[in-house]
This record gives sequence, structure tokens and C-alpha cells, in this order.
Amino acid sequence: MATTDPDPRPDEPDAPDDEELTRIAALIDAGNDAFLQGEFRTAHALFDRAADAAAPFEQALYVRTSALVNRASAADRLGDHPAAVASFREALGLCDRLAEAVTGDAAGTAVVVVLRAGVLVNLAQALQNTGDFDAAQTSLERARALLASVRPEDGTDADTAELLIGCLVSLTALTIQREQWARAHELATESLEVVTRHHPGLTGRPLLNLATIHEATGRPDLAEDFAHQAVAAFLASDTPAGVAEARQSLAQTYLRSGRLDEAEELLTEGQGYFERTGMAAQSALGLDLLGLLAVLRGDPVRADELYVQSVARFEESGAVVSAAEVRVRLAAGLHAEGRYEESEAHISAALSVFAAAGLGLRCAQADFFHATLLEDRLSHGAGAGTGAGVVTDPALLSRALGLAVPAALAIDAVRFTLASGQQRERWNREFAAPAMRLAFRLAARAGAAELVSELIESQCAGTPLMDGSPDASAADDRAGAPSLASPRFLGPSAFPDPSAPGGQPGPTDTFRLGTALAGVAASAGLRVSPPPRLALHPTGPVALDPYISHAETRYGGRIRETRVVPTW
Repeated sequence: MATTDPDPRPDEPDAPDDEELTRIAALIDAGNDAFLQGEFRTAHALFDRAADAAAPFEQALYVRTSALVNRASAADRLGDHPAAVASFREALGLCDRLAEAVTGDAAGTAVVVVLRAGVLVNLAQALQNTGDFDAAQTSLERARALLASVRPEDGTDADTAELLIGCLVSLTALTIQREQWARAHELATESLEVVTRHHPGLTGRPLLNLATIHEATGRPDLAEDFAHQAVAAFLASDTPAGVAEARQSLAQTYLRSGRLDEAEELLTEGQGYFERTGMAAQSALGLDLLGLLAVLRGDPVRADELYVQSVARFEESGAVVSAAEVRVRLAAGLHAEGRYEESEAHISAALSVFAAAGLGLRCAQADFFHATLLEDRLSHGAGAGTGAGVVTDPALLSRALGLAVPAALAIDAVRFTLASGQQRERWNREFAAPAMRLAFRLAARAGAAELVSELIESQCAGTPLMDGSPDASAADDRAGAPSLASPRFLGPSAFPDPSAPGGQPGPTDTFRLGTALAGVAASAGLRVSPPPRLALHPTGPVALDPYISHAETRYGGRIRETRVVPTW
């Protein structure tokens, strides 16, 4: 949140009088108080009044910029992400005018540099919410460069430190959205260390990011631990909106482990808060999670209703990627009702959004899910045959197979980006193995003996340990390319059976270990490289070569190493 520090510009004859400035400052202070208490509608109205009141006065540019930034932050929390982006961009325009006015004044220039960096950090968050990840990345890089240029003697150390923390937290959120899990964990751990050292009252957000990362990479015990810590941190800092968000994250962990009653209690309580305060994006997520709860309790009709509401609310707020994730879940319910065209329309719409946002693995996940639905149609729907393995619709089978094999290869490749052996094992068990089994089933059903043989060769190939530091190309693949990561939108089949061995999370007494877990969580295991490509004959083809090429083109990232090894 921007403050009402004195305007860095020199005095001018047409400046507002002290009484007017005091009134504007009081509006911003009241808006800040309302924002911190989660009263975002009230905060937005107060900031709007402050911005309008400061508009006639050229010398009040700094105060007006602060009001615009705070108004945009409130709009973002209310789910009006496009309005937030527009307001932040207007504030950047005012920063340009301020910079011109303080040319030659070192202290004034430093104040404007910090103000501009703050606008860019907040703008990046709003851009992430709209799915414009490239623009968000650019905004954060500009902010970091500006903050690095500030000198200690400029007297802005406190503001600079707080913005650096915000920048790290936003970069973490961005890498989570882009599913670059190793980098996300590094940034979340770094931001937690920096916050703990410089601003302990802000630990809630990096803890919540760590909970999200561990939930997504198959560590529900640690996800639950960090979510509990985030709740405690937000309670200690008297941040009710943060408390509600952290409890919503905890409910996701409970859903995954089958603790439905505990999840329902948290989701119902949180939904009331989000609806009351107008937090549209969190309310939409709550509807989505309540829809999943309805599915797990065997109420598909109610689930569809909740998913439709969630999609509408996400799209109204401009959060198109989140809406696309819910569309995939909605497609499953429509498929079960035999509404195949509507189901495929939702999957197609979701794929378009994921592709436009550069989210390669979410495309792979959607393709895998689509192939699963097509297989179900072959077995139980209009495409079913009259006997075991007999298919009356070869075109449907061909579509399913063409989706399943590249998607399975891409999902399987995620294992090679995870540093922890436990994470790799769990990823394989919960996500990669089911995808590969689908590919095998469809290949066998199509009578594609050569493809089955190549899949067997591929699965039997060893995974080489990474020899020393990764080479430059590998590092680039891990850090910059669209990464392959966890299926956050798969249906209930992605959740383990709570009664099965290993289905429940571990004991929660790890909470007592505190933030030290952040550094320990990814320390187990050895780094591995993607497996090499396999030559089937001295002069013959590389196993799965067309499918590997298709997967790398369609989803991005690296599926196999470039080197080729013989199998004879």
C-alpha cells in the first residue's frame, strides 16, 4: 500500500492548502485501515474519493498517485483485475510526470524511483490475475532493477526493503502460476528468510506460497504444516483476509487427503467471509472447491451448479486461467451426463486459454483428461463395441490415442524437474503412472503393437543421475521454458483414496519445526536428468520420436535428452 509521504516536488503557487491536504491524507489513511481489516469495498471508495480530491492540484501528484495505487490494490482484491491494471498504469503515467518535476533533486528522485517500483510490483500481481504472465514478469524485472539502483544514502531503506520482499513474493507467485516448481521453492524460501529477518509481520504470504508449492508437488504433510503456519502468521498480524485465504489453502489439503468434514467447515466459513467482503477471485475459488467437495460426496448435479458459478465469477473478474481450470472439471460432469459436445467445448476453451498463457503442462493435463473421457465413451458411450476390445468408432480411438501418448510423456517428464526423490516417487505414483497406463491401454486397444513395444522400451529405460552441475541448456530448460507440473485441475481420480495405505498425510507435529522446514523440504534425493532417446535398430527409428517431437512442440519444455543411445 502506498503512503501519504510529502510530495517530493517543490512548492508551487497553486498548491492545495494544508486543510485540503489533511483531508485527502485522512481519506487515504482511512482507506488503508479499511483495507487491512478486509473491508475492500469501503477502502476502494475512500481511495477513489482521495484520488478525485487530489486531481485538481498539480502539486498533489504524489498524493494522487498513492491514492490510485491503493485504489487499484483494492480493485484487485475485489476481483476487478482489468480495472486494477488500468489504475496502476495511470499511476505509472503520473510517476513519469513526477520524475520530470524532480529532475536534479537527488532525494526527490529517489522517492519517485521507490514509488514507481511499488507501482510495478503491484501491477505485476494484477497482471498475473488476468493471465498475462509475460507482462507480469517484465514488470517485476523493471521493479527489481529500480530497487537495485537506490542508494542507502537516499534515505529510503525501509521502503526499499519492504518492496524487495513484495517483489520476491510476487516472483514466487508468478513461478507458481508458470509451474516452475524448483525455482518457485527457491524464491519462496528466500522470501521467507528475508521477511523473517527484516519484516516478521509479513511472513504469512511466503508461508502460504510454500504451502501451495508443496501441495502441488506431492507433499501434503508439509503443505498442511505451512498452511497452519500461515494462518498463525496472519492472525498475529491481524490480517483477516490473509487468515481466510490460508484456511482456504488448508481446506484444499484436507480435500486431497479425504478429510471432507474438516474441509467443508473451513470452506463454508471462508466463503461467507469472501462473499461479505467482495473478494471475487477468492469467492470463485471457494465455489470451485465446494464443487469438488460435492463431487467427492457423490452429488454431481450440485457440483455442476457450483462449477458454472465459479467459471462466471472468475471470468467476470478477468481471471481467465482460473476459469479455464474450472471448465475442465465442469467438462467431466457434462460428460457423465452424456452431453459430449458441451463437455468437449469446455475442454477446447480451456486449452485455448492455457496455450495463450504459455502453460504447457496444463495443456498436457487437459489432453490427458480429454483422452480419459474419450476412452470412457469407447467403453460405455456411443463409441462402444459389441464385445471386449471391439471398437465401432476407430476415429474416436485414434483421437484418444493421439492425445494420450504425448500428454503422458509430458506429465512423466515432470519427475525430472523435482529435486526430491520422495516427490519424484509420489509424482510417478499419482500422476505419471496413470497417464502412462492410459497410453498403454489405448495403444493395445488400437492393436498398435509397435507403439506398445516402444512404450515398454521407454518405460524400462533408466533415469541418469545429473553429473555435477546441470549444463547451460538444462538450466535454461528448468528456469525459462514452460515447465511441466502438477495437475491442479484434475477430477477426483487425482485424489488418493483416504483408506489406501499412504493416503492420509503424515502427523502434523512437524508444525513445531517452524520455518526451518522451508530449507529442509527439498533437500532429500539426487537430481536426475531426463532419459535419453532410444534407438531401436542400428538404422531404425528412435522410440516414440514423433510423439516426443509433438509433445515438445505442443507443450514446450524438454521431454527427453538430445543424445540417443542404442537398445540392442
